[in-house]
Amino acid sequence: MKTLKIVARFKVTPATRETVLASMLKCAALSKTEEGNIFYDVTEHVSDPDILVILEEWKSQAAIDFHNSTAHFKELVESIAGKAEITVDVLTMIN
Repeated sequence: MKTLKIVARFKVTPATRETVLASMLKCAALSKTEEGNIFYDVTEHVSDPDILVILEEWKSQAAIDFHNSTAHFKELVESIAGKAEITVDVLTMIN
């Protein structure tokens, strides 16, 4: 069974970084306990601290769908609205 990986990239400003990061870390702590989660890590770009990235791996699309319906995920989305430019890629292994 192929797992699904998510790369969620958040481009913040120095003024919004701490607020966005706090929301990301709160969501990560709860997401790591979800059934179907393999890992959920909050990272930052080595040379640009205003680029924050969540790296996730899930057992299935159903696990992602459940995650996206949780209160903590919805809270993350609401709390960072207008505070970051966000791009999300969903990936699967090909080898």
